[in-house]
This record gives sequence, C-alpha cells and structure tokens, in this order.
Amino acid sequence: MKNFLFLLPTLSGRKGRALLGAATLAAGFPAAYAQNESAEEADIVLEQFTVTGSRIKRIDTETPAPVIRLSTADFESTGFSTLGDAVRAMPIMNGTSLTSVDAGTSFTPGVSSFNLRGLGNNNTLVLINGRRAAPYGSAGFNGFQTVFDLNSIPVAAIDSLEVLKDGASAIYGSDAVAGVVNINLKKDFEGLSTEVSIGNTLDTDSFEKGAFLIFGTSNEKSSIITTLDYKERNSIYARDLDYVAFSDGSPYGGFDQGSSRTPIANVRGLNDRVRFPAGRATFPAPTSNPTLASAVTDIPTYNFQEASGFFPDTRTTGFYTRATYALSDTISVFAEASYRNSETIIDAAATPFASGSENGDGPGGNVQFPATNPFNPFGQDIQDIRWRMDEVGNRSQNVNADTARFLLGLEGELNYSDWTWEAATLYTKNDVADIGLNYVQDQLVQDAFNGVVIDGELLYANPFGPNDPRIIDYMRVDNPNYDSYEIRSTDLSVGGSLFELPAGNAGIAFGGEYRTEELINRVNGLNETDQLGGGGSGTGTTGDRSVYAAFAELSLPIHDMLEIQLAARFEDYSDFGTTVKPKIAAVFRPMDELLIRGSFGQSFLAPNLPYLYTSRSTSFSANTIADPLRPNDPRDQIRQFGGGNPDLQPEESDITYIGIVAQPFVSQRDSLFRELSFGVDYIHYDQTDLLGRLSATDILDDLATYGHLVLRNAPAPGETVGTINGVFTTWQNLNEAVYSAYDFNVRWVLPENSMGQFRFEASWTYLADYDFNGFDQDGTYNLPLNRGNFTAAWKKGDWSAAIYATHIGSYEDNFAIQDVGEQLLINPQIAYSGFAETKITFGVRNALDRAPPRDLSDAKLVNEGVNNPEPLFWYLRVSRNW
Repeated sequence: MKNFLFLLPTLSGRKGRALLGAATLAAGFPAAYAQNESAEEADIVLEQFTVTGSRIKRIDTETPAPVIRLSTADFESTGFSTLGDAVRAMPIMNGTSLTSVDAGTSFTPGVSSFNLRGLGNNNTLVLINGRRAAPYGSAGFNGFQTVFDLNSIPVAAIDSLEVLKDGASAIYGSDAVAGVVNINLKKDFEGLSTEVSIGNTLDTDSFEKGAFLIFGTSNEKSSIITTLDYKERNSIYARDLDYVAFSDGSPYGGFDQGSSRTPIANVRGLNDRVRFPAGRATFPAPTSNPTLASAVTDIPTYNFQEASGFFPDTRTTGFYTRATYALSDTISVFAEASYRNSETIIDAAATPFASGSENGDGPGGNVQFPATNPFNPFGQDIQDIRWRMDEVGNRSQNVNADTARFLLGLEGELNYSDWTWEAATLYTKNDVADIGLNYVQDQLVQDAFNGVVIDGELLYANPFGPNDPRIIDYMRVDNPNYDSYEIRSTDLSVGGSLFELPAGNAGIAFGGEYRTEELINRVNGLNETDQLGGGGSGTGTTGDRSVYAAFAELSLPIHDMLEIQLAARFEDYSDFGTTVKPKIAAVFRPMDELLIRGSFGQSFLAPNLPYLYTSRSTSFSANTIADPLRPNDPRDQIRQFGGGNPDLQPEESDITYIGIVAQPFVSQRDSLFRELSFGVDYIHYDQTDLLGRLSATDILDDLATYGHLVLRNAPAPGETVGTINGVFTTWQNLNEAVYSAYDFNVRWVLPENSMGQFRFEASWTYLADYDFNGFDQDGTYNLPLNRGNFTAAWKKGDWSAAIYATHIGSYEDNFAIQDVGEQLLINPQIAYSGFAETKITFGVRNALDRAPPRDLSDAKLVNEGVNNPEPLFWYLRVSRNW
C-alpha cells in the first residue's frame, strides 16, 4: 500500500505538477518526471478533475487537503483479499474496528468497518464516486452507532480509494469528522479482463476462492462498463487456533474470563449453609438422578471458546454497471447501478442462561427452578441457576446484507467555458437479515422447569444432565431480525473561474443538496418482550430525517507560491435544527523542494438515528465485571438497559492541521535520489458535546454516586444483597476530548536500471495525545501510540515482487494488568505476467505465522478489533486480459 500523505507532488512548476497529477491518477502512484525536457515546453491541454477534499475542478493535485490514495495495484500489493483488511492496515486507522471475526454475539455480525484516528467507527464519512454511501442497516459497536460496511463495495469495480485525513464538514457535511473515505469506482474500461483466486491457511481449513470479470466498451458518444465478482471463504473455530482456544487468562497474570454458565448447571443462593457454606452447588458429571450426596461446591468456569466460531463462513457476490451518453457537445447523461450481497455465518457457544437475568414466574419476576421439579434435589425454589444449554446447540448467526445503489445524473459545460455543472439523484439502501438459530425463550424454559405435557407425557427440563430431545425442541426458538437504512438524495453543483489572480484564475464551486435518511429496525417479538434467553433485547426502531444543504468553496491562487481555500456549508436538519461549518486552508510552495499546507475548520456529527429513536435496548458489558457488594461471586458480564434520547445535539469538533512535504533532490534530474520524498503531518482535534453514557464499570466503581442505577434481584435466604439484574444508562452530550497525532511518510523510487525498478515506502502514525474528559487515554486500551507499514516493490520485465509489512504498537490492556504487545505482519508476493496476457501472482499473508499479542482484558485473550488475528495464509491469483 502506498500511504501517500500528500499524493507526493512534484515541485518544479505548475505545468510539471499538472503532468504529474494526470500520471498519478492514471497509474495509481506518483509518476517520475518526464525525461523528455520538451514536455515542459509543450502546450498540453489536460482534462480537469476533482480531488477528494475539494469540489473545484483542477488539473493540479496539490490542493490544501492531505489525501492518501490507494489504487487497485496498491490494494493488490498488500496481499489482503478484502478491502476491509487493507484499509484497517493503514497507520491512521486506530482504535477498535468492527470486524466479522468472532462477531457471533455482536450487534453487527458480518460487518467490516474501520476507525479513522480512533475517533469512532461512525466518525468518518464514506462516499462512492463523491456521493454518500448507504450505512449498514444494523447499528453497530454499542447498538447505536451507524457504521459503514466495507463488504458492501463491489471490489472488482474499485479504481482507487482516497482518504482525506482532515475534517471536511464544510465540504461534505455531517460525519466528516475524522475525515472522508471516497471510493472511486471504475468509469472507463476497454476490453475484457478476468481473475480467479484460491487460498488457505496451513493448519486449518479456511479455503477461499474467488473470481471476477470486468467488461467495457465505448464509442464517440457512449460508454459502458460492467463488473461481476464472487468470493467465498470457510470458517475457523476458535478451538483450532491455540491463541484463542481458551478464555482463562490466569496462567498469564490475568483473570479467568470463562463463563459462570456451565453445561452442568450450577445453583446459587442455597439456604442450606451447613452442606453448602457459600450457598453454591453443582454436580461433578451429567446426571439424570441428581442428589445432594453427589453435589459439590467447587464450581468450574466454562471455556466458551471451545464451542465458538472465530473466522466465519463468508460469501460475497455483486455487480456494478456505469453507462454514459453524450446528448450533445456540452451535455451528457450518466447512470450507475450496483448490487452487493454479503452472507456471513458464524457460531457462538450455546445459550448462557442465568435465571436471575431472565423473565419468568419467580417472586422477582425472574425465571425460577421450582422445588417441584423432580430434578431439583435442594428442597427449595432456586432463583439463581446458571446453565450453558449445550443440548440446544450452538447459537448460529446467519446474516445476509444486501446493498443496492442507483444513480442518474446530467453533467455539462456552460457556454463552452470552463464553467461546468452536474446534477444527480441517488437512491441507495442496505438491508440486513440477521437470523439467529438455536436460541431459547425465557417463558418456555420456565414452562419446562415447571413441567409440560408433550405427546401425552409430562416432561421436565433437567439442567444437570441429559434431557429428552422433545423438551429441548420445546425450548428452542429462532431469532430473526430485519434492519434497513435508506438514503435518497438530489444534488446540484456548479463551478468555474471567477476572475484572474497573479497565479491563475480564482475558482469557485457552489450548490445544494436535499437528502432523506430512514432507519427501520424490525426486531423479533422475543427481543421486544425481553424473552430471549441469554441475549440482549430491545424494541424496534423507526427513525428518519431530512436535510437541506447549501455549500460554497473558493480557491484563490494569490501567488505562484500560495493558494488559499475558503469553504462553508449550511445544513438544516429536521430533527435538531441548523448548523453552519466553515473551513480555511492554504498550500504554500516557497521553493521547488518544499511544500507546506495547513487548515482550520469545524466539523460535526449529527446524532445517528438509533441514538435518537431507539426506545429501549439491552446489551451486555464487553468484559466481565466484579460486583463490589458480593466479592465472593465470580466476575460476570452485566446487563445494561438503555435507549435513545430525542433531545441529543450534534457532536462538535474544531480541527487544526499542518503538513510539510519535501523532495530535496527533485531538481537534480540525474540524481539517484530524485524521487526521494519526506512528509510530516500534524493534526489536532478539540471535541465537545460527545455522546456518552455511564458504563456498567463506571456505575459499579462508584456505587455511592450511581448505586440508584443498579437493579438487583431479591436477596436469597441468608443474604443481605441480591445479585445484579442490570444497570440503567442513557445517552447524553456529556463528553469532551482532545486529540493530536503526527503522520510520517518516506518514499523513494529508484531510477530503472539493469536490475529493474525498485520502490520503497514507509508510513507511520504517532498518537501524541488523547485526553478524554481530562483523562490521558493515548497508549491505553485500543489506542496504541504507534502504527506503521512498509512497502518494498521490484519490477523487471514480466517479473515483479513486493513485501508489505504492518506494525501495530503496544498498548495497555483494559484491566491495566500489562501491555498488549506489538504485532508485526509480513506479506510477501511474487508475480509473472509473460504468458499469453496472463498474470500469475503467489503470495503469503503473515508469512512468519505469528500469533496476535495476548490481551488479558479480552475474554478471548485477543483483541481482533485492533490486531489482525489471521494465521499464515497463502493465495494464488491468475488474471488475464482477453
């Protein structure tokens, strides 16, 4: 991956820069200077284009905006088979991202998101060909964030991906806080090209296969391009990878984070304190005749990783088509259509049932194990029984996400001048069907404990031993949920030259947009009534908003060495009101060898629709937590009751950026170091009104202040404090943060010689400061101080090779026990293209087969949201132009 901090401009004059800009966009990486000196003397007419971060068309790529560009060739050289993995490997991606790995019990199993700067998965605006993309239909991370799923992109159609590393609400509106990711899909192609690929891990079978086709043709008035693609990969269970096979961190100085819900159920709160002083008991082996004589007090934890999936079964298919037609010499019509289906199937361990947290017939409204059940040997009603219902089978999430996108537009020139206009209407929607299998219903479990008649026979559930299959089938239910997110928009923009300045024409772009967004979350009735055993709950959500926007941008080349950019955007939201966000930026070229640029602007994040309209939700804490009032109880995940808040206001950010790029030998045409460049960026965020709520950990750490937010079950006989049923939370604009980071980049392309051509690049991001509500967070959980990558590439004739390396620095685990160690991944590949228009590529990901670092605060002992957990994986790609 070429992590180009500035698209690495040439610095030998405006016409030279224009030539480089055209070469950059065509080849996917900064081109060398033309060796023919007459090129600078010729009058060359280049087509203008827009660069992410500006709406003004230009021939010069050197805008004030810092942009990283990832071309198709760059993506292929990383060795990754998914766009999500390639994007998350960029050094500027920090914090925890949502991935499909081990997502069986998450809000968004199957999603592939990214976290630019670590400011949040929902803080980056994603565009497709310069217009908003549809977010994932299901809210992610905490069940409220609207995130984008990289699986919804037709990978075969990608021409490039541009990342604007600066806030851009003044240009694009809400969400563009951490930056903007613009995915450019192919617009022109001639001929037919195909590719097939296979790959697999060594010690486990996660066989992957894929294929894609791209076809295009054009004439003087029209063009059309179509892509088709397919990819499928098998699953890997956690037990098959030794570094995630166990949930017990105690051998390494951490906690045993195994579950208290065991396949042979255990009971709590016994009033027989003679036989069971701690009030707890279980049985040493499955039994259909439980007796007190065989009951024991030593209750083991359950290693749920033994039965959990890790890498899911995945399958993606899709197509993309773009067509253009010239209605006249000055007006053209264009249309785009794409569809993407991604399917993910991942298993989680069987339902972890804890009666004290489920709804039933007990005196506190919870499920009870009655004394009348013939398998209850304790002579009392049990209010707290914990049972891993493995006879029901592993819970399985089958997630189908469909993304459709349709665009129709017109573009043209005004009076044959450099003024252009464009108008388009867009419809895009993401539908998610999340079908959960092998769940249980609270009331059915309660009925089975009480006894039910099936086929004329009275049957009871036995939590300590084998059950009649009919009673298991009676308790088993499915959990289907359906979500969608829809965007409709119409936009118009106009741009051109205003007047002449000493260094060129002042440019302007202005226009407007009308957009509607609608979120629909249709949950199963079991969720609505809090009847889903061992799972979260919540009501269905329906929310929508409409947005009117007007924007303007001005480019002022006031001197050969200085260009100033002014921008502002006005937006009127139907749910919270109006906002205006300005931005000022400049690029300064004091000499051919040096470029300096900087900006100051304001960005905002409108409250995601789930934050506003979710009426009730239930989730579980990410980690196990100790109850300070019951110190002898094992650590457990705590239920969190929450909901939306219609009075929320936008999150606000002031963003300051400055960057420098130097090419010290650019004027020396014969120098070995002519294409050696260095770049440094600094970016600073001041954020206020950030959305937040107290977590279960926050509440239990300060019971003197927040004890009223804790809901407890009734104490068992002989106890003074009952077990925790859950804690209450709600969203508010209550947080603030200060963030600053440095980005570094070095790139060197050697002149081609008898050994071929070599290219080297290194990129690195250093998190200098992150204060959240006055507490220093940099280097703590999910926020490593250092991230970097390195590329070495070689090409000679029909042969080429590359090595791509990713480094993720250490960070403190969430329990502050120890640091999560560093991770280094090395992906080499080699390719040959000298046979019948065919290119053969062989490569390996994680060639050293290094396990990810251990995270003692994660129940899996691995943090897959920050570190890459994939073992060694080989792949073979064969592509051909026909």
